[in-house]
Amino acid sequence: MIAPLLALFTISGAAPTAQDILPGEVSESLDRALAVPAGRIVPLRWISPGKCRPTSAIVPRPIEGSGRVAVRVTGRGCSGWGWVVLQVWAETQVTARAVHAGEMIASVSQIVEREIRPGYPPFVAAADSVASRNLPAGCAINQTDVSNTSVTLGDPIKVVFVSGAVAIKTNGRRSPCLRSRDCAVLASGKHVEGQIDEAGRLIVEVPQ
Repeated sequence: MIAPLLALFTISGAAPTAQDILPGEVSESLDRALAVPAGRIVPLRWISPGKCRPTSAIVPRPIEGSGRVAVRVTGRGCSGWGWVVLQVWAETQVTARAVHAGEMIASVSQIVEREIRPGYPPFVAAADSVASRNLPAGCAINQTDVSNTSVTLGDPIKVVFVSGAVAIKTNGRRSPCLRSRDCAVLASGKHVEGQIDEAGRLIVEVPQ
């Protein structure tokens, strides 16, 4: 049903808008429920609750991506549940080519508008972020793919092992990580992982 409807609008030279598909009260309730920053909703289909003409509408759950959304509507002497099939679009950062761990994200990515699925929010990395792992071309970047530090792969880095009140410092070199952590390799060849602090040191927590 959706494809013929969209094809009709395409032939006529106009794309369907929220006003074409949704009652105004429903459209406003969707906008209030949208939880995707700077996102926009593209409605595809409205399934009304019988003959109840809405005078107010409520979306009970945040809209975090494309899908089928329940809407509680109230009219004169009636109420019920309607459904909206919709897409959510927002700007997000994607890789422009294959990326190696340690590369500066800003130089190997671009910001594009993409459809947003629940559980995969849009993300734009900080300007000084580096890739924390290898990424394929055209991949949507998320928070676990980057490390917010200007230290790049192979650079020297101070490593601090912390166990309770005891801290031991040594030297290492930045190395790639397979997870959303920061890693280094020591002179002994041992690989360690932790979090880089504001001073640019790799803090490695050691259980007591």
